[in-house]
Amino acid sequence: MPLPHVVARFNKRVTNRFIEPIARISSGFAVVHHTGRRSGTGYSTPVNLFHLNGSVVVALTYGPTADWAQNVLSGGGVVEHRGVRHDIEHSEVVGRAVAWPALPRLVRFALRVLRVEDFLRLHLDTTV
Repeated sequence: MPLPHVVARFNKRVTNRFIEPIARISSGFAVVHHTGRRSGTGYSTPVNLFHLNGSVVVALTYGPTADWAQNVLSGGGVVEHRGVRHDIEHSEVVGRAVAWPALPRLVRFALRVLRVEDFLRLHLDTTV
């Protein structure tokens, strides 16, 4: 069961504004830049990032229907990680069975408590 949408709205309007500058340069975080499906507006979403066999995974704590996830799935985007920007070549929603090996034990515990089942796997263009 993903987190309630009221938490997502609060994070979008308040928390993300403080986290985004730190997420741009921190090793366990990244900022996903994406474009709105209907509005065409550019957005930035800070995320926790975990490396998995040449790709990265992001826990979908608000579920796979979150606007930012749907924007990335339909239109791609860019991941800014440690000051370097990588185009998203392909994205897909995956389950725990795929993502779990990439996650530290403490993160797995927290996501299990939150009942997070879905993850966004991003295949990035790593040529700089």
